[in-house]
Amino acid sequence: MYVWLGTILFTAFLFFRIPLVNKAIHVRNSFLVKKCSIIIPARNEEGTIGKLLSSIENQFIQPLEVIVVNDGSKDRTREISEEFGAIVIDSPPLPMGWKGKSWACWNGAKASKGEFLLFVDCDTWFEKAGLLRICETYKRQHCQGVLSIHPYHKMNSGYETLSMIFHFIIFASTNVTHLLAGLFKPAGGFGQCFLCSKDVYRRIGGHEAIKSDMVEHFSLCRRAKACGESVEAVSGQRAISMRMYENGLAEVFHGWSKSFASGARSTNLLLLTVISIWIAFLISFIIQSPDMIAGNPYRYMLEYSLVSLYLYVIVSRIGNFTLLDTLLFPIHLLFFIMVFLHSVWNTFFTKQTKWKDRYVFVEKGKDEKMK
Repeated sequence: MYVWLGTILFTAFLFFRIPLVNKAIHVRNSFLVKKCSIIIPARNEEGTIGKLLSSIENQFIQPLEVIVVNDGSKDRTREISEEFGAIVIDSPPLPMGWKGKSWACWNGAKASKGEFLLFVDCDTWFEKAGLLRICETYKRQHCQGVLSIHPYHKMNSGYETLSMIFHFIIFASTNVTHLLAGLFKPAGGFGQCFLCSKDVYRRIGGHEAIKSDMVEHFSLCRRAKACGESVEAVSGQRAISMRMYENGLAEVFHGWSKSFASGARSTNLLLLTVISIWIAFLISFIIQSPDMIAGNPYRYMLEYSLVSLYLYVIVSRIGNFTLLDTLLFPIHLLFFIMVFLHSVWNTFFTKQTKWKDRYVFVEKGKDEKMK
């Protein structure tokens, strides 16, 4: 009973709310979109970039420009981008101390002409009027500071849902979901979608200020907060979506392990402690399940169902997860533990991992080596 109660209380405290992109849109604010430069870092993205560029093309309010930064792609990334009319620039050779994505974003920002900069990953796409909804959300900050958006995760295969626990923790680590979130500023942001004005970008030092960090936009949000800028982090439901790791279970495993321990190391210590306690309660609840079933199976079924239902209410705002997914949360939790241990090993012992045919050194100050 005490383990279940602790699980419910910590879940309710840690995930009291999930902030969302604006539902309403106002065409009178379309000028924000028209002043926006969309910057897309791309490395061997021929399978995804077409969908993103098509979604931009289908927006009824068009941005000022779309810049694709070709980061040494060996496939048709450049050709597809040019077919959609995007401005394509080649990322210069990676300097010592930089991570590849930050370097690409930095060069895209330098080439941009817009008053606002919107950085998006290739595995995302905009929903109908999504660009306008994003700019509307930024306007409620009076076009100041930075806006970090977690794209709504759309999944087509069962193995993709194994990202569920990671999404919970990513949202919790931003300091925007817990019961007392209104009293604190966000502690970080998300990786796939980041919006700010060019003036703000310059004031915080841009990607150059966090060039060696693995979780670049989380770090950039922390940098903005440290510089006194406002930070907002929201879910992109109805505005921008993504499909992550569609090429199999191994991609899910290595994709999350690439940076998750580094992200944990960057999270506020108090917040990390609360998240760890929540994970510990979930694990304890699962471990004690046989004894709880033997003692009172009906009560256990009710308690298990309530935990699963609450998890579903929260995670359904993050992705198209089903109630069945949350009923199977012990499997998701086991997968998370395996990936996290692998990430810890890469972060603190081997100090390198491999992603998109590039070895990424996670020890601060080292550059990336090509395969």
